[in-house]
Amino acid sequence: MRRRLLFGVLVLAILSASMVSMAAPVYKVALVAPFTGSGSILGDYIRNAFAMAVDEINAKGGVRGRKIEYVIYDDAAAPATSINVVTKAILNDKVDAMFGPNMSSCVLAVNQIAKDNKIPMLVGATSPSFGFDRVGNEWLFRLRADDEVKVINLVKYAVDHLGVKKPAIIHGSTDYCVVARDVAVREFEQRGIKVVAMEQMKEGEKDSTGQLLKIRKAAPDALIGLTHEPEAAVVMRQFRQLGFKNVEVLGFSAWGVPAFTDLAGSAADGVVAVQGFTPEFNDPKVQEFVAKYKARYGSLPSDPAQAYYDGAYLLAHVIEQVGFDREAIRKGLTQLKDFPGVQGPLTCDAKHNFTNFSLISKFKGGTWSIITAIR
Repeated sequence: MRRRLLFGVLVLAILSASMVSMAAPVYKVALVAPFTGSGSILGDYIRNAFAMAVDEINAKGGVRGRKIEYVIYDDAAAPATSINVVTKAILNDKVDAMFGPNMSSCVLAVNQIAKDNKIPMLVGATSPSFGFDRVGNEWLFRLRADDEVKVINLVKYAVDHLGVKKPAIIHGSTDYCVVARDVAVREFEQRGIKVVAMEQMKEGEKDSTGQLLKIRKAAPDALIGLTHEPEAAVVMRQFRQLGFKNVEVLGFSAWGVPAFTDLAGSAADGVVAVQGFTPEFNDPKVQEFVAKYKARYGSLPSDPAQAYYDGAYLLAHVIEQVGFDREAIRKGLTQLKDFPGVQGPLTCDAKHNFTNFSLISKFKGGTWSIITAIR
């Protein structure tokens, strides 16, 4: 009889422990990124780096004793889809914070939803259009340098170091590309330089011959590329086929990643790009991140992977400081200063950007050579 009683007590204890374990609170976050559609070329990098960071944090006990649980959503790089998945994440899945979207047009479409529901939203998108100075959303934060900073650095390098006097621009049609175009035109004009030709290439186009022939007629000394990655590859392959001579090629962030260089092949040789990250950068934090990523996934990371890795850690850091109250977290994010990240010290500025870090690099023979790092 006593044995049966002891056995019953033991079973109850095991069941109770299991129920407590099952009921243990978690900190639930969403990751919204493109795994299909025009931005899908970056989705795996984002997911891999984010998952690696969360697993590392959870292995150390999580945040304030809670494990981070995440749900992944594919927004297909489409604003309408992004609205649907962000709404689902907040209202149905009850997430406490959100990483992404990663496409600027999607962030513009959904950031008000996060604001209305008081959900911290940390994004890797880079258009200046949704900085705090533009949209005033106190719940929205950016994990990478915005393209105003990057394009300013690119134009400065083109003029001051390459002596460019007759730039031409080819750009995409999304907010990410159009705003970068406007910044480039403004920056050249401020230096007394007129853009001699400007052509648009819509996302998904497979032929830029017409645009390039118009540009060639203007006899530029530099081509400024402000398109997404697939279109950048089309441009460069046809640029080489058309036999442009003595024309420097400079591109913004989409022109500085494997998603472009893998598609363009040898046609990418000689391109100068402004980057937020490259595995070739010989910085201890970068090399540690690259080594861990390669060990886990068998390949090298690409921008914007580092941003979402940094983002998971900086959010965990703020929660450790202030607890789980959303308003306290929002305030803590705005007050973040000199948090050590892969991208260097991360500090929230007046635009809610955590970093202005960028690299100017040149591609040659399958690798990027760092020309300068700008913080």
